[in-house]
Amino acid sequence: MDNVNKPLVSIVFTSYNHKEYLKQALDSLVNQTYPNLEIIIIDDCSTDGSQEILKEYEHIQNINLQLKTQNSGSYVKASNYGASFAKGEYILFAQCDDFAEANQIEILLEAFENNPSVGVVFSKSNLVDEKGITFTDDFVGRERSFKRSVKENGLIKGDKMKEFLSFSCVIPNLSAALIKHDLFKEINGLSEQYLVVADWEFWLDLSEKTDFYYIEQPLNYFRQHGTTIRSSIKMKTQIIEIYKMFYNHISKNQLTPLQKHKIKLGAGAVWFSYFIENKKAWLECYSSVYPEIKQIEKRGRYYLFLGVKKQITEYIYHKIDTNE
Repeated sequence: MDNVNKPLVSIVFTSYNHKEYLKQALDSLVNQTYPNLEIIIIDDCSTDGSQEILKEYEHIQNINLQLKTQNSGSYVKASNYGASFAKGEYILFAQCDDFAEANQIEILLEAFENNPSVGVVFSKSNLVDEKGITFTDDFVGRERSFKRSVKENGLIKGDKMKEFLSFSCVIPNLSAALIKHDLFKEINGLSEQYLVVADWEFWLDLSEKTDFYYIEQPLNYFRQHGTTIRSSIKMKTQIIEIYKMFYNHISKNQLTPLQKHKIKLGAGAVWFSYFIENKKAWLECYSSVYPEIKQIEKRGRYYLFLGVKKQITEYIYHKIDTNE
């Protein structure tokens, strides 16, 4: 089948100050086995020499290079800007520090052909360090019910996906997912009101409109950078943003009481997950976090308690599964 009869896939590649990873990231996209691609490169006013490297790719026929002269302030705005140039039937958002298997697009696209109800296909991601060495994958930390569900069948109905997303962001990396472009436009893209959870809300919104499909084969490499321990100020910002995201989803959708309860329970579980990550910072910011959460959810402590129970149950399940 020639390229004319194959659907066009748009890759929106956002770049900002990671010149050391650009060649590996872009080469993995330029050399995809799927032939009908356009690659839209948005550099968000990098200051480290990234733009000079990106110009080396400008001559390639299917590349649209956009070098911004003013920083937009977030990857979300840069991604939405890139999507405004996209002409494809499908769209994938690639990050400048990640890289992909050569057949990523081809395999993701095949799943759409056999599953007409699906609007998003995503794969497992290998987690790599700053040198690109794999040390684990993003499936390890998933909820037990998610693991069991996708082991039986990669198809995830929208309502079920909403349950999974109520507990954690089961698609932690945009670079691992191929999306029907019409759906992206229908929900007006990624929400620019968030700094941390725009992709999480994006998946939640899509769970109201479509089904998902999971591919167990790792097709994407999600780079993890060495970072300092999360400060209590940064932790507070992220917890509050996650709460606002969950409750915003409740307010704008017609959910059943049980669905609302699960999302609220999930918010409590995510709040407690930060305690597991850094007890000292969590305790330091609790007195300032709680009043803000109480404005969002009057029974904040009640759902925090349920969230603690949920996290402990998941920990026990994880131990059982590890020992099986």
